[in-house]
Amino acid sequence: MRSKKIMYSLISVVAGVVLACSLTACSRLKSAADNSVPSSAVPVASVSAASRMSPDEVRLTAATAAFKAIPHPVEYQAEVDAICSKIASSPALFISDIKAVDAADTEGYLVYIDKTHFIGSDYEPADLVPLVKNSAYPINRNDLSLRAPVEEALTVMANAAKAEGLSLLVSSTYRSYSYQEQVFAKWVRIDGLEEAERESARAGTSQHQLGTAIDFGSIEDDYAETAPCRWLTKHAAEYGFSLSFPQGYEPITGFRWECWHFRYIGVPACELQKAWFNDIQQYMIEFVACWRDAE
Repeated sequence: MRSKKIMYSLISVVAGVVLACSLTACSRLKSAADNSVPSSAVPVASVSAASRMSPDEVRLTAATAAFKAIPHPVEYQAEVDAICSKIASSPALFISDIKAVDAADTEGYLVYIDKTHFIGSDYEPADLVPLVKNSAYPINRNDLSLRAPVEEALTVMANAAKAEGLSLLVSSTYRSYSYQEQVFAKWVRIDGLEEAERESARAGTSQHQLGTAIDFGSIEDDYAETAPCRWLTKHAAEYGFSLSFPQGYEPITGFRWECWHFRYIGVPACELQKAWFNDIQQYMIEFVACWRDAE
């Protein structure tokens, strides 16, 4: 009888210990659960926020982030931030504008080309046409050519200038990869490599190889003081031509100011450039490339 009582007592003690341990363990688990964030909480919130964005808004967010990630010089960062803020303040309008420009670029005028974005040595536009003596604009050489639609736009623009008594002298147009090699080598011999890098493009990085860029007039700084250059500065965008290397933007474009160098990008792109990118071609071309990459 006594042994049975002892056994019952031991069973009670063991049962009590097990119960106590179980309660303690449960308490700790509850405490841990109360003090932790469910692993799915943050992702769910993020997914929820993203799900409220349209595909175009998601694309715009990615494109803007990519544009801001481009290593623009520090002194231009405030301008880049202001551009992004302006876009963010009216996303629907901007999306409408950039989609229209992208859709209108059926001829591939908005190629991203600069000192770090190249085109191949074998690239030559299929629709090049020679420039010949004509009544709209004078040429200073007999070996000039442009893409056909660009020549047509040039003719319209030159006739508009002519109606105001001005003549737009065309001095340089399409250059092949091999010809650009010769041009760059010439300026290295004349000015040295450091100065040549500011004034001439290495082969594969020249807008002239696209067949859409034109150098007007004397190809000298003093061309800026002439009536034709002043007219171009004011009116070229109306015909789809954009100044490629504006004054004060050498750290952005990679080239010093060239008042004579205009690239045909089309009227819609010129309007986009002016409305959203402080009228700086390089910024606009960069963002369009980011937009396309984010598709």
